[in-house]
Amino acid sequence: MTEYHFERECRTPYSEVYLIMAEEEQVGRVDLHFAPTLVYATLCVGEGLTTEGIRDLIDTIDEELVLTAD
Repeated sequence: MTEYHFERECRTPYSEVYLIMAEEEQVGRVDLHFAPTLVYATLCVGEGLTTEGIRDLIDTIDEELVLTAD
């Protein structure tokens, strides 16, 4: 599984934007929008990620960014 880390690009009271990095290479971007009881996300990645890779990335985003937002 690829090791991802996230670099915050910007933050508002209701949203955050992160660059998605794998090693030293940017592989995507995720925009998180916080509603009172839900978090909505827009994920943009390059064509090189497989479906399984995208699922792993979504799990990582959920664990490291969404769940820690509480």
